[in-house]
Amino acid sequence: MARPSFDISVLGPSTRVTGRLTGAGSLRVEGSVRGDIQISGDAEIAEGGSVEGNVTADALEIAGTLLGDVVSGGPVAIRSGAVVRGELRGSEISIEPGSRVSARLVADFELDLGPLPPIAAAKRR
Repeated sequence: MARPSFDISVLGPSTRVTGRLTGAGSLRVEGSVRGDIQISGDAEIAEGGSVEGNVTADALEIAGTLLGDVVSGGPVAIRSGAVVRGELRGSEISIEPGSRVSARLVADFELDLGPLPPIAAAKRR
């Protein structure tokens, strides 16, 4: 999900951060973060990576562990093997089989139910 860019920061697998992370550009977490993340760019929690805190980003892909809430202006993708607990807000939320998710999902979307049957259409008037 994180687009290739020169503005990407990577917290490697041996990196442990305690505190709040903010910045511009994309972020890939391969290590662990205990604190909130707020970036103007895409974020990725890689397999083996973990975040205990809230994440605000343009888009988020989770393959590791997230214990906290998410606010995303774009999509939130939860990959197989991920562990997620919290509230997820995004333009769309996808959850792959094999992930473990205990979350409240908040998304704005429209359902295309096709044409209404005559009885339902009459009740709407």
